[in-house]
Amino acid sequence: MAHALFNKEAKTNSPLAPTAAPVELGRQNQVFNAIRDTRRNVEINIGKACNNRCVFCIDGLPKREDRSYMAWEEMERELRHWHEAGTRSVGFLGGEPTTYPHIVQAIGLARDLGYTRIALATNATKLRLQHFTDKCLEAGLTRVTISMHGHTGPLEDKITRVPGVFEKKCDAIRYLNQKKKEGFLADGLSVNIVLNGWNYRHLLHMMKFFYLDLELDDLRINFVRPEGYAEGDPDITPRYQAVVPLLRKALYAMETAKEFRGKTFTFGGFPLCVLPPVLRDNDALLKKYMGEYRDLSTDCSVRQDGDGFGIEEIKDGRSRFNWQDRKRFDLKHAPDACHTCTKVALCEGVWKGYVDIHGQGEFQAI
Repeated sequence: MAHALFNKEAKTNSPLAPTAAPVELGRQNQVFNAIRDTRRNVEINIGKACNNRCVFCIDGLPKREDRSYMAWEEMERELRHWHEAGTRSVGFLGGEPTTYPHIVQAIGLARDLGYTRIALATNATKLRLQHFTDKCLEAGLTRVTISMHGHTGPLEDKITRVPGVFEKKCDAIRYLNQKKKEGFLADGLSVNIVLNGWNYRHLLHMMKFFYLDLELDDLRINFVRPEGYAEGDPDITPRYQAVVPLLRKALYAMETAKEFRGKTFTFGGFPLCVLPPVLRDNDALLKKYMGEYRDLSTDCSVRQDGDGFGIEEIKDGRSRFNWQDRKRFDLKHAPDACHTCTKVALCEGVWKGYVDIHGQGEFQAI
């Protein structure tokens, strides 16, 4: 197995040093949080084919070979490999994993091998088909995370560039909620919003829509990663200083609004130094709301041709890496201020594409 740190220089300028230990040994790279799920997680990418065309998609226009699905034999090998390494949580992602011809079979094999958390990261348009959703649930699916980025049809359709997709997703959520009440989805049902220049002003309205109108219990927002279609685009990638006041209002609502009581809300992709001191200096609030404190330790398996780069390990045409390390050491930038900051062990830095667009003037040591 070739480890890319040994054959190609990592792209990091992080104050912390990357580890060269094999991914399968696990990464002790997250600050302790008593409420975090301790199961080690792996996300298996089935290919980059997708039936949406989101304006911020990091894959942009994938090569033809990247749009092809992984062979069943490869999927079976990956599921067995990670289970033997001690992983008990598995997620399937793409592209769009529900279009993978073997997805129900993959869920069933994961259950039979002994994975206790089996998840889909999906745009959910196919999950509106109740017979298909039932097959996934009966095979052993325990969690669904839905990518949805607007609270109205015009906004969602504009962002995904697929007319009519809003109602399809709403239908899927309503049915999944029904099945959750029947005892399925033991590990939850959530919506993941990519917060970007087209939707961040509607954050509070989106919260009300998903929590109250669609009766969801779990909502996650991630600041847009400016790659692929969004690379170099300041319209899709707003400044943190514009978005953070809305995030602060959202957290205040979570703490004070009776209708949000008992709901789960997390955010990710915000460097600590751009957050207000009342939040970044409060460990209890950070552990309650900040994704970097809440996320499972996650390894990834993605199709890869060639040597790759950074911390990934390449074998049998698959790239394997720890997602937390990948972000910190390969995909994010540590502004100059990070090298004297007291929060560097928790904060991952800022997406490199953000610095390319807006520079590093917003960032300062804490």
